[in-house]
Amino acid sequence: MYEKISEIIPRNILDAFKNELVYAGIDIEAKNFVGFIFVLGFAVAIAAGFGLQYFFVLNFFIGFIAGFLIAVGGSYYLLNQASESKGHFVEKILPDALQLIASNMKSGLTTEKALIVSARPEFGPLAFEFKQASKKMMAGERTEIALKEMTEKIRSKTFAKTIWLITEGINSGGEMANLLIQLSNDLREQNALQEEVKGNVSMYVMLISFASIIGAPLMFGISSFIVKIMAKQAGSLGGISEDSLAMVSTGSPISVGSGGMAIQPEFIMFFSLITIVVIAIFGSFTIGIINSKSEKGGIKYIPLMIIASYIVYFITLIFLETSFSSLLR
Repeated sequence: MYEKISEIIPRNILDAFKNELVYAGIDIEAKNFVGFIFVLGFAVAIAAGFGLQYFFVLNFFIGFIAGFLIAVGGSYYLLNQASESKGHFVEKILPDALQLIASNMKSGLTTEKALIVSARPEFGPLAFEFKQASKKMMAGERTEIALKEMTEKIRSKTFAKTIWLITEGINSGGEMANLLIQLSNDLREQNALQEEVKGNVSMYVMLISFASIIGAPLMFGISSFIVKIMAKQAGSLGGISEDSLAMVSTGSPISVGSGGMAIQPEFIMFFSLITIVVIAIFGSFTIGIINSKSEKGGIKYIPLMIIASYIVYFITLIFLETSFSSLLR
C-alpha cells in the first residue's frame, strides 16, 4: 500500500528522502518509507486541523496544512540530522582511522587487508564502510572505485576530499602509508582549529541566546504591562472632553479618545507573542550558522528558544502585574 502511495509523490521528494536514508545508514525501501511518512502526515494533519479548530477556532485547512508540513518536514529534518551527525562523527575519528590503516600498510598488509584490520567497532559507520570497500576490492573491483563509493554513504565534504586525495595518490603511484599519515596529521590540525574557532565564537552564541530568550521577552513584557496601565487610565478619562484628550495625546504613538485607546492591550500581547517567535527563529538560525555553518543546524533550537522566551515573557508580565497591582485598579 505504501509503495502505491509513493507513486503519486513527486520524484524529487522521493529522491530527497532516498538520499537521506542512504546517508543516515537506514536500510529500508525508500518508497515504503516515504509512503508511510505521507500517510502518517495525513493523519497528523487531520488531527491538527480538528484540534486547532476546536481549541483555537482556527480554520480547519490552516491546521491541516500546518500539521502535514510539520509531520513530513519534521521527518525529513530528523533524517537529515541523522546523516549530518554520522558525517561529523566520521570526521572526528577519520584521523585515527587513517593512522591505523597506514600502520597496517607499513607492516606489509595490502590495501584491502589493511581496511579490514582497521575496521574497529569504535569507528562505527566508518568501520562498516571499510569492510564493504574491502570486500569489493577482493571481488575484483578497482581500489579507487571501491573507495569512492564510500563517499556516497557518508555525508561529509572532509571525508570526500580525503578519499579523493587517496585515490589521486593511488593513481600517481605515491607511497600510500606516508600519504595517509600526512592526511591524518592535517585532519587533526583541522579538527583542532575548528574546536578553537567554536570556542572563540561561543561568546557570540551566548549574546544571541541572551537577546532572544531574555532580552526581547523582557522588554515585550514590560511594554505589554505599560500598555495595560495606559488602557486602564484611559478608561477613567470618560468625563474629559475630546479636545482635551487630543491635547494630552499629542505626540504620543498611542492615541486616546473618549472611547478609550486606539491600540488595545490584547493587540500588543498578540504582537509581542508573534514577534518573540520570529526573533527566536532567526536567533536559532544564526546560532546554527555559527556552530555548524548551516541554518539547518539551528532548527533544533527553535522549539526550546520559543518555550524559554514565552516563559520569560509571561513571568515578567505576571511579576509586574503582581508588584504594581495598585496601578491596574
